[in-house]
Amino acid sequence: MCKRFLPLVGAAALLALLILPSTASASPATPDPQLLATYEPLLQFDPQEQFLPTTVQSFITDAALEQQTSPGTWDVVQGHAAPGNLPDTGTWRLNERACTPDAPIGGLACYGPAAGQDVDGPTTYGHVVHENGETILEYWFFYYDDVYSYTYPPSDLFWQAHEGDWEEAMVVLSADGQPVSVGYSQHCLGQTRAWADTTRFDDTHPIVHVAVGSHANYFTAGTHPINPSCIPAAAIAVLQAHGLPLPVDYAFAGPTAGPLGSGGAVMTVEQIDDHGPGWVQFPGYWGEAQYFHAPPPIGTVALGNSPRGPAFHPEWTDPLGTLATWTAG
Repeated sequence: MCKRFLPLVGAAALLALLILPSTASASPATPDPQLLATYEPLLQFDPQEQFLPTTVQSFITDAALEQQTSPGTWDVVQGHAAPGNLPDTGTWRLNERACTPDAPIGGLACYGPAAGQDVDGPTTYGHVVHENGETILEYWFFYYDDVYSYTYPPSDLFWQAHEGDWEEAMVVLSADGQPVSVGYSQHCLGQTRAWADTTRFDDTHPIVHVAVGSHANYFTAGTHPINPSCIPAAAIAVLQAHGLPLPVDYAFAGPTAGPLGSGGAVMTVEQIDDHGPGWVQFPGYWGEAQYFHAPPPIGTVALGNSPRGPAFHPEWTDPLGTLATWTAG
């Protein structure tokens, strides 16, 4: 993936990143695709990041479609799944069988090249929700692999990983089309911020600082504490037993992806909703599983499932209710 990164933002674009004008607005009658393009986020990645948000079609066609036939048992139903013909009921998962997240450092050495085969470039999936008179623009990002490493750069000391990763940024517009706030997903929760206090590119594009590996989204570059409620209790216990502090996310300034003219890789916006594309209603897990790794005698242990798709997250149907549970950033 890194080979597709374009140069960092130039001096003129960098100056625009630091300007916070307050004149952005959209008519309530503005078509949804135009709204999604107007407020498309600008993502800035850590220099150590190996993934850009990719198309789901690339991952799906690389993966086997598997059905759970008994607890812990998954049978291959289709060697290469078809994006337009995924089941919409039952217990399923998409398994990138050539790679596994229980390999060293969560399988980075395998997933990186696999994701790099996506020729369509970075993509975000836009979903528009109208709730309580407001319009919520949701931008969903899919990554082949999620590997949180306790160390920076990533190492095989302590890590948590799962195949497939869905993350999100939201922009809330008032009834008269004024942007009022944003929300960024972070692990099991997220953070919100008023529009006026959010750093933006070219007035309308909020800047999202993406943490390396975990792909948690932040309002500023640097290191960020992780909400302890999102850290498995077993992981906290292991760190404490070693006399180590709680983990932090690393999101230093590196390459960017976003709207045309932002100086980095151009990120396509594809609109999705309950009616399509067909993969939106796939109820299964987007990946093999989740694992936690620590030094011996613990080693690598299973920690649950990979995530489900956007339509199976609470913000899909109740974004304002979800944002109310996130902290102010």
